[in-house]
Amino acid sequence: MADFKILGRDSNLRKAILKALSDDYSRTIMNYTIEKPKSVVEIVKNCDIPMTTAYRRVNDLEENKILKVTGSIVTDDGKKYFLYQNRLKSIYVIFGLEALDVQIVENEGMGVSSYW
Repeated sequence: MADFKILGRDSNLRKAILKALSDDYSRTIMNYTIEKPKSVVEIVKNCDIPMTTAYRRVNDLEENKILKVTGSIVTDDGKKYFLYQNRLKSIYVIFGLEALDVQIVENEGMGVSSYW
């Protein structure tokens, strides 16, 4: 059974989640990285996001503790890419009279990489 965590009103993570959910690119990246870690190059290719935008959003999501670096890969030509995975499995936003609650379920599959 999933363990829900209710985020406090002054929580930085709560603010970051609400901001990320309001951005199409951030939502796409968050959704794409739930199941398996992905590199920014994979995100760009498979999600149709411009390269600079993808790097900017991934950086913001990582700084705000929504994404986590779970590993890296080195290509045949020596380039190193970090792999990012969403820390959150589910987000529930409840809006009502005088209330805005944000509940999360953490991603229990963190660190499981198909690349290692």
